[in-house]
Amino acid sequence: MKIFFLLVISITLALSLPNADTFSEKMEVQNAKSMLERAFEFYCSNETNEMINAYNELIDKFAYSTNKEIRLITAQAMSNLALAYESANDTKAEIAVHERIISKFISSNESGIEVITIKSLLRKGFIAFNENDTKAQIETGERFVARFADTNDENLRVVLAGMMMNLGYLYTQTDEYRKAVNIGNIFMEKFENSQNELIREQFFDNSMMLGVSYTHLGEIKNALAAYQRGIDRFKNSTKPNIAKAIGAAVTNKIELEICNNLKPSFSGENRKIADKNEYSAFMYEFLQIIYAAKDEAQTKRLKEWREKYSDFSFEKLKIDFDFSDLDKWQDSLKNPAKKRVKECIDALKEFAKNR
Repeated sequence: MKIFFLLVISITLALSLPNADTFSEKMEVQNAKSMLERAFEFYCSNETNEMINAYNELIDKFAYSTNKEIRLITAQAMSNLALAYESANDTKAEIAVHERIISKFISSNESGIEVITIKSLLRKGFIAFNENDTKAQIETGERFVARFADTNDENLRVVLAGMMMNLGYLYTQTDEYRKAVNIGNIFMEKFENSQNELIREQFFDNSMMLGVSYTHLGEIKNALAAYQRGIDRFKNSTKPNIAKAIGAAVTNKIELEICNNLKPSFSGENRKIADKNEYSAFMYEFLQIIYAAKDEAQTKRLKEWREKYSDFSFEKLKIDFDFSDLDKWQDSLKNPAKKRVKECIDALKEFAKNR
């Protein structure tokens, strides 16, 4: 009986005590919190080196912890450490910390950690942009898109749309036009019906990027369709930046038609769109002249065009015009049409060079 009574007491005591593993874990969590607070105290007292050492100590100590609280504390410590390196203008060390955050937490769905990961991706991309590191920008953008492609968070979708658009343009800069087309079409599918104004504006930019990319791939039909899709959707926009871009889309499309021996889409509506900004109005009239030059001399119209736009400046508008398509078209013609068209192109080249 005595033995039974002692056994009951032992079992009762055992049940009343915290589980050894749980107790140990709680102590570890408390330890991590204390180390984070200690690092913050160094920050408050402007002891930078001590602060950095304290964060590194915490990060190293709990590098392999699977406890959610500790993982969040570790992620916060990493984020704070990156900020410390940023403040110290130690870009190399800052990038290394962001990369560690991304590599460790990129797959995490834990809310606090996810936010920290997003910040690191964006910050790393921003640093790459400032350093003109196209390769690093593309790498960071691809990781962001792969991770958050299916997000339903509206704010994150705006960031995702911007990241996808940026990727598309980066691909065009590195002549990876097929990749640009692929990301552009995914963008179209994903954001076709978005009512978010920020995303809608990027929808037009995406149409332009697709037009350029398809042109470089020699897929003229797709390029024209991409330009037209953007024009149709935004032709009535009153926003100055959109109105300006729409005009460029119209003249890009007409130039592409002319250079591929297609009937150019000159129309009253397209002229009205082009006239909304100086560059597209200038180019629209030039394209009318050069197309007509196939059949007869345009000396008088060319002179009037030069006089009308005497104050026009490519440099002021930061336009670096690519003459390659017009030159190829000119070379494909036979005299005397070739000679007449060359006169027009030479006039535009002089115009660009002298202004």
